Amino acid sequence: MAGPQHAAILAQLRELDAADWTRPTDCVSWTVHDIAAHVTGAMDSGAHLRVLLRHVRAAKRAGLAGTVDGLNAAQIADRRDYPPARILADLERLAPKAVRARRRAPSVLRRRAVPGDDLPAGSTFGYLFDVIYSRDVWMHRIDIARATDRQVAACTSDGAVVEQVVRDLGRFWDGPPVLLDLTGPAGGSWLLGAGEPCAEVRTDAVEYLRLLSGRAAAPQLHLSGQQAARAALLAARVAF
Repeated sequence: MAGPQHAAILAQLRELDAADWTRPTDCVSWTVHDIAAHVTGAMDSGAHLRVLLRHVRAAKRAGLAGTVDGLNAAQIADRRDYPPARILADLERLAPKAVRARRRAPSVLRRRAVPGDDLPAGSTFGYLFDVIYSRDVWMHRIDIARATDRQVAACTSDGAVVEQVVRDLGRFWDGPPVLLDLTGPAGGSWLLGAGEPCAEVRTDAVEYLRLLSGRAAAPQLHLSGQQAARAALLAARVAF
């Protein structure tokens, strides 16, 4: 999943002009440049242990030890003053290295629980490497497209990303059984909860996943059946 997502965000960033890089995004206080620096920094720390340790120390100094926010801030700080061309060059160079490093991570690390409370309790580094990192890039492609008023080009692993988000939604689902139909190129249909569904809900995949991520989104839910399903779907959140 990661390789196609990395290639897609690199191609997307290459199409931007200078003004696009300074535009604000749905990520609070982040510009497009900040998102690109964060994504590149995450790949740098994934490819090089020394970079990860430096980011961990920076997060600790900032009082954000053990949090995703602390690591994100350190990643952005590394490349805050880089021109777009340098970030693009770094992204292209680091993306395949990060994938190889994650794939080769020893099993003892992959089974270890990720510290902090940014991810669901018991989440392992394997889950972080294989699921969250690709999901993060996918959502940031949406953020960049919205900030620059451009279309998001399709990517071969978009469907797999959406499928894994809905899988995680189902893992912690405590609402009534619902048939969820997500529309769009990366959409599909899933049953949330056990038993006969009490409602069928159709909504746009991208907008609903933006809501699940905690972004300010207002997806249109077309519902037939019990109205209780609407509140449960709007209240749900999934780690990104």
